[in-house]
Amino acid sequence: MKALVSLMILISTNVKAFDYSDDPELFSQQLMEQHQMSSEQTEKWLSKATVQQSIIDAMNRPAEGKPWYQYRDIFLTQKRIDEGVKFWEKHQKTLSLAEKKYGVPAQLIVAIIGVETFYGKNKGSYSVLDALYTLGFHYPQRGQFFRNELAQYFLLAQQQKWQPDIAKGSYAGAMGYGQFIPSSYLEYAVDFDGDGHIDLINNPVDAIGSVANYFAKHGWQKDQPVIVDAHINNWQASRLASRRTELSYSLDELSKKGVFTSASLDPETKVSLLMFEQPKKHQYQMGLHNFYVISRYNHSPLYSLAAFQLSEEINQANKQSIIGAKGR
Repeated sequence: MKALVSLMILISTNVKAFDYSDDPELFSQQLMEQHQMSSEQTEKWLSKATVQQSIIDAMNRPAEGKPWYQYRDIFLTQKRIDEGVKFWEKHQKTLSLAEKKYGVPAQLIVAIIGVETFYGKNKGSYSVLDALYTLGFHYPQRGQFFRNELAQYFLLAQQQKWQPDIAKGSYAGAMGYGQFIPSSYLEYAVDFDGDGHIDLINNPVDAIGSVANYFAKHGWQKDQPVIVDAHINNWQASRLASRRTELSYSLDELSKKGVFTSASLDPETKVSLLMFEQPKKHQYQMGLHNFYVISRYNHSPLYSLAAFQLSEEINQANKQSIIGAKGR
């Protein structure tokens, strides 16, 4: 998803990753062999790409490098909350339909779009083609991943009849309101307004439906909790905490090691044990299944917690706005 965070209508092609060559000429041949895409077309598109050092620099300073209390302040602002309420009010019907169809709460959909692009106001200014080309062929740490995304982008451009050098996005090649990378665009984007065209870049209705579909396809459980506080009784237990969102423990296992929660949950509930850095202490929490689902949008637990907390703040502010409107 969005480039500041760590990295994510099928057509007849397969969206699964493929081991694309780091040689542009061989890359073109592989696209022809794997997807019957003209090598002449691929080479023409590649010739329009430019290596951008600023993209590599941006990849080397992700926001997730900040401690939680600083990272949180980037997204949990009054302005972002207020704009989230406005976005909800403007797209209330669409959000209600998405929640009903996919079971994903409207406030989470709003929060994701708020975190990613400030409700569509900042979709990115980088050439998507330049970003994917630069990272695919000139950023060896993640080269294979981004070469695959470049291939998916060319398939997407072919499907959507785009000129690939026109689209703008993040420094990691993510696009639109929800900052979908090309493979996610191909796999999870939906035509939510039924106009026969999928547009996540300019159409907030399709974007809302696609964010909801993304979470639904990753197993969102309707009306289930997301994260609960954890209480640790000894320093040895604190070493169990990590920055991974996989559900590695059961509550029963953790309780035997000195980790507890006041939440009423089945002892067999699978959780992750997470530590979030505060100015003077560490905060421990247990991520549940839905927290893991949020982390499929971006694998950072910082991102997942910020998005969830923003959704809660937007939900409360929206309720107050409705009450205020009724009182007038």
